[in-house]
Amino acid sequence: MKNKFGEKIKEIRTKTGLNQDEFAKELGYTSRSTINKIEKGVNVMSHDKLELLIRKFDVEVNDLFDSIAINTGGSIIDEQEIKNIKVPDPDFLYPKAGVYNMKNIKPLITRKNIIVGNYSYYSGKDFESRVTHHYDFLGDKLIVGKFCQIGNNVEFIMNGANHQLNAATTFPFYVMDGWKEDVPKITDMPYKGDTVVGNDCWIGQNVTILPGVHIGNGVIIGANSVVTKDLPSYSICAGNPCAIKKMRFDDDIIKILEELKWWDKSVDEIQKIIPIITKANPSKEELIKLLN
Repeated sequence: MKNKFGEKIKEIRTKTGLNQDEFAKELGYTSRSTINKIEKGVNVMSHDKLELLIRKFDVEVNDLFDSIAINTGGSIIDEQEIKNIKVPDPDFLYPKAGVYNMKNIKPLITRKNIIVGNYSYYSGKDFESRVTHHYDFLGDKLIVGKFCQIGNNVEFIMNGANHQLNAATTFPFYVMDGWKEDVPKITDMPYKGDTVVGNDCWIGQNVTILPGVHIGNGVIIGANSVVTKDLPSYSICAGNPCAIKKMRFDDDIIKILEELKWWDKSVDEIQKIIPIITKANPSKEELIKLLN
């Protein structure tokens, strides 16, 4: 039975695209040899590591139970116990079991000038690699709100991509070896400030967002758009340059949604109001009730 469990662990790891070293690190093991032994059925997995596996990689409980007849470090986990730990957690990588190209962004962030809210996800391989020309000495930040849905190959171009416009040449000698030029002052550069994405935004694949843009809450941006200026909350936008095509709701409902700020509520509170916030064409009266 241990071999069967080991085979299941290897299957889970393979689907994630992680090697044994990377998988070991995700589970808090110091060496790939531990994962190797688990996959071969030589070692068992402790209760806490099994729980971490289920939560971090959002493993389907029923699927795992087909092979879980093992001694988990002297403690037997029952099915209900595992089901109870499968709750939304923004600090774990995969928000959906079996879907490994959709990742929560927050646990992926290593750069101090990228700030991402809970439950925002990216449908691609490496979110940070899509935040380009982002240099610490400039100090600009990318700030993304909660519950955003960001498509594959979305690129956030930061202020480091800008060249000096008020000189005789735009060539950046200061970044090239051998040339004698001091780094220009920020005041001499077309510095646009932080790039900010609101909460509950849906950004289609291959969208490019230029430096300093502010995108409101609930904005939808069509695929392949180039966002060059601020977009108001609850607008549907597309094109190059990206422009407003229409508003999602009338002004009264937008005002209610901005006041509601459902994304700031607890998991339990959100669970209760999901039937309303996911309902097609919610009425003003239904949404007002959520404010109380």
